[in-house]
Formats: sequence, C-alpha cells, structure tokens
Amino acid sequence: MRKKIINISLILLLTISMIVPTSVFAEDVTFGQFQDDLAKAQKELEKNQQSINNSQNQINADNATIRNLKSEIEAMGVETSELQQQIANSNISIAERKQQTKDIVSYYQMSQGENVYLEYVFGGESITDLVYRLSIVEQITEYNEKVMDELENLIKANEQRKQELAEKEKEYENKINSLNAEIGRLTNSVSKLGELSPSLETEVKTKKELVESYKAQGCKNRSDVIGKDCAVGSSNGQFSRPIKTGYITSFIGYRWGSLHRGLDMGSSLGRNTPLYSIGYGKITSIWKDGAGANNVNVEYKGRDGKYYTAIYAHLSRYGNIYKGMDVTPNTILGYMGDTGYVTGVHLHLELWPCRLYVDKECKTWNLYVDFVRKKYNEGFKGAESVINFPNRTYQTWYTK
Repeated sequence: MRKKIINISLILLLTISMIVPTSVFAEDVTFGQFQDDLAKAQKELEKNQQSINNSQNQINADNATIRNLKSEIEAMGVETSELQQQIANSNISIAERKQQTKDIVSYYQMSQGENVYLEYVFGGESITDLVYRLSIVEQITEYNEKVMDELENLIKANEQRKQELAEKEKEYENKINSLNAEIGRLTNSVSKLGELSPSLETEVKTKKELVESYKAQGCKNRSDVIGKDCAVGSSNGQFSRPIKTGYITSFIGYRWGSLHRGLDMGSSLGRNTPLYSIGYGKITSIWKDGAGANNVNVEYKGRDGKYYTAIYAHLSRYGNIYKGMDVTPNTILGYMGDTGYVTGVHLHLELWPCRLYVDKECKTWNLYVDFVRKKYNEGFKGAESVINFPNRTYQTWYTK
C-alpha cells in the first residue's frame, strides 16, 4: 500500500512538472548570476574599448589622409589656375603673332591692283638687296609660324595637364568621400540620434552600482534570488501620473521606422514642471545618454507581482535624489526639460515589466529594446497600460 502511494505521488509530481512550464521560474535571477553577468559585461567593455581604440586610430589615419588629399587638391587648384593663365597668355601671344604674320603675308597679297610685296622685293637696288629683302620676309614668317606652333603645343600640353589635374582632383575627391564614409561607419554607435540609449560604460557602471545596492539590501549568497530572498521591493503596486498638470504630446508606437518606447508629455509650466515618482520604488540609475539627456531609472513592483523599470528622460535638472534612494509618489525626481536630442521641453516616460540590466530578457540595453518591441507587438503599451492617461493628445489633466 505504502509503495503504491509513493508511486502515485511520483506520477503526480511528474504530471505537474509536465503541466507547469519551466518559464515560471525563468524570471528568477540569483545574485551570483547577476555578478557573473557584470563580469561578462566588464570583459565586453574591455573588448569594446579596444575596438574603439583601433577604430579611433583608423579614424585619425583617415583624417590625416584626408588632410593630405585636400592639400594636394588645393595645390592642384593653384596649378590649374596658373595653367589657365598661361593658356590665356599663350592665346594672346598667338593672336599677336598671327597679326604680325598677317602683316607680313599682306606683302604677298594684292592691294588696290598693285603687288605690294613685289614692289617691296623688287624695289631693291641690287640682286643682293633683293635676296636680303626676300630672306627677311621668309625668316620673319617662319619665326612667327614656329613661335605659334610652340605656343599651340604649349596650350595643348597645358590643356592636357588641366585634364589630368581635373581627373586626379576627381579621384582624390572620391577618395575623400570614401574615407569620410569609412569614418562615418567607424564612429557610428549603437544608439541613433533621437533614440534614448546609454553607452556600454553606463551599463557596466549601473550594474556595479546595482551589485552594491543589492548587497545593502541583504543579497549575500550567490544563490539568493533578487526580489525574493533579498532586495524585495516594498510597494502597493499602484502607479500614478508623474506630473500634476499636463497632457500627452506623443503616444507609444512606431514612427520614422522605429518604435517610440515611451509616452511624451508636456506642461504649461515647461522647465519648472516637477516630475514625481509614479509609485513606491528605488532609484537604480541616474545617467546621461550619448546626446546629453539627463535621465533617471527607477525600479517598481506592480500589483501583478512583476518588477518594472521606469525611465524618466530629458530632465532639465535633477531633484534631491541619489542612486539607491527609496522613492514615493511624493518624491520629486527632477524637472521637465529638453536635454539630449529633442525638439521641445517634455518628459519621455518609459515603463516596462522588466528589471533593466537584471532580468535575462533585458540584461543589456539592446535586449531591453528587443523586449519592449516584443511586449508592444503583443499588445502591452507600457505606461499607457498601467497608468490612467487621456486617450488623445493635448487633453489636459489637473491631478496625479
């Protein structure tokens, strides 16, 4: 009988393990796993820094090459101007020589029924004078023709050199364009203009601060589950609006080829608008993005038991806050602003059910971006889904 009960129990356990998906436990992150992830991120940062150094060295070399090419183009421009002047002078000389030859040749032409040339030639008093006069005319003519030939050859050579310089200048300009494109590729970061994005250094720095924060919240053993065995957030799970009086200027959604991950909101108070925490939570990071935006990250625990990360972006200035600080709905995190890549004073609020840099779904910024896109495509709309906001833009509210 006892053996039968044991067998039934085993069958039940196996059945339950088959029914309950393993993903139930997938969100658990131990303190040890987080420490390992930090170490991995530090190695990635070192590797990334080496790549940056290599890229910067290549950028410096490309810039030096560009400077040399521009100097050569400038020198070619000067030479081209000189050639153009020489061509102009040669054309003037040719015109003068042609006129001189024309005057001489006129002696060969009939004028008013008289052969002036013959009169000049045969006007000599002797055969010697006749030969002399004929020789002078021929010599002058031949000389002028020789000079004109030389000038015309010089013009041809100069025109050929101008063509060579133009082709070389075009070649150098193409090289410069190619080098500038290479520099653009080398200096292009993961973050795009207009897209909130921290650097890898910021990620590592934040993770280090989180390790210290979790230690302060009782995380000691590698097996401690963050949020369960230690660093358990205290919250009623209720979220409220971050400003007392304001309006939505832009909702979450796709625009310009990428997903706008946050709610944008404005206020008639502009930069003097205080920004409140949307609930009870803890500040995990105070940081600037690549464009210089002032941002604050706060971790919350929702009514559904999930942990959320809120990002308050583009602040004009911070409130009296610090990393690791416990916040309430009355805590002023900072003031509305237009720092970073923005077109006007506003608050950009992101709120998604994932602990940034902690949970495996968003332990890096890129994973976080992918996670947000996935959740949005599944129908979750961030702050719009858990906070009561008007459903159209510029509809003002007057209470949190």
